[in-house]
Amino acid sequence: MVESTNEWMSPRRLVTLGLLIGSFMGSMEATVVATAMPTIVGQLGGLNVYGWAFSIYVLASSAGIPVAGKLSDIFGRRIVYAWSMALFLAASLLCAVAPTMLWLIVFRALQGLGAAGLLPLAIIMIGDMFTFQERARVQALFSGVWGVSSIAGPLFGGFLVDKVGWPAVFYVNVPFGLLSAWLVWHWWVDHHELAAGKPHIDYPGAIAVSAAAIVLLLALVDAVSVQGAGLLAVAMGLGYVAFRVEKASPDPIIPVRLFHWRLFSVSILHSLVIGWLLNGVTAYVPLFVQEVQKGSATEAGAALSPMLLAWVTASTVCARLMLKVGYRPPAIGGMAGAIAGSLLLAMMTATSPRWLLLSAMLVMGAGFGFTVPAVLIAVQTTVERQSMGAATSMIQFSRSMGGSIGVGVMGAFLNWEVKRTGLAVALERTFWVAGVMTVLGLLITLSAPVISAEEMGRRR
Repeated sequence: MVESTNEWMSPRRLVTLGLLIGSFMGSMEATVVATAMPTIVGQLGGLNVYGWAFSIYVLASSAGIPVAGKLSDIFGRRIVYAWSMALFLAASLLCAVAPTMLWLIVFRALQGLGAAGLLPLAIIMIGDMFTFQERARVQALFSGVWGVSSIAGPLFGGFLVDKVGWPAVFYVNVPFGLLSAWLVWHWWVDHHELAAGKPHIDYPGAIAVSAAAIVLLLALVDAVSVQGAGLLAVAMGLGYVAFRVEKASPDPIIPVRLFHWRLFSVSILHSLVIGWLLNGVTAYVPLFVQEVQKGSATEAGAALSPMLLAWVTASTVCARLMLKVGYRPPAIGGMAGAIAGSLLLAMMTATSPRWLLLSAMLVMGAGFGFTVPAVLIAVQTTVERQSMGAATSMIQFSRSMGGSIGVGVMGAFLNWEVKRTGLAVALERTFWVAGVMTVLGLLITLSAPVISAEEMGRRR
């Protein structure tokens, strides 16, 4: 942990600034190419593999999250962050000069592997730097960065393509990435216990976990097809192999023993549900605004803004509340708020006023702002220091997987309903799926163990 001072330019604040820049870049890169891809395809060709330029980045970044978190426990946060940024920037330069679409896809995979170390390490390092009392306020800031990047990415990408050219979408990462890497490298000091002597690296576990994650994500692209079902069966088999490998490893990438801890198991299931809801709502609310309510693309994007603003505000309130009542009341209350928001969303029809949709997004965002940081901070506060990276990265990984599962399942349900009822009714019923998931999330959160605010502060 970096020592803090009262000065504005304290090492801790400079590191936080570097992490914010890196997180913004890593999360925005998933969407910034959206408006550049039509131009890229026009110049490089490869329309038949167009979708892989997007999905390979998500696959690589999701699969690499547990590995990056564990490596940071072994070698330290600074060196893993630096190598991750170096890989991300090198891949960005290669993307900018890619001669064909296939090479672009390869370089996007390398970009994703680099991002796998940027996004979770930011959350892990927040847990190292900030006290229990400070953490939720800082995580609210990072939540805002991720939300802004998802909205700004396509707009910024379109501007660069129109004014500079599509390679600029990748070149622009370099100056900001170097600044982020310098701030973290120069000011960060690892204070948690690192591996002594020659560290044990669980290569079989890393390969098994990554393979299972990649195949599962591929299966979720089209889970209702024969091919998707086959890939799902393969993913389950690889998951079992990964479990056996990790259980036998002396220092596994995913410590199986953490799942014996009830709070951690609850946090994993909680993150799966949150990822499902967040990605599902983000994917289908804009579609509802444009296709059912006949709104513009700008109106569709603006419909998500209240969720982001409420999330950031509620996270700040959550920080103060947890000091008095612990993590459980805000976590449970947040899920109840998400249920209320999903019910408002499920009431939407083609003729519903826009304020009803905005209210649904506002209430749901406030619910997320309470429940997400409460559960994450509870885990970070009570987990053993040497397992902080592995535990935090697994929560991030679960949220990513939950998002992929949610979009896939809700998409399959939507396609099935469209054939029976048409798009408008199908989308309305798809939102009921989100409502069911919020109820499940509440039941999961209710099973979390009771830990008082005093106990949390004492443990950390």
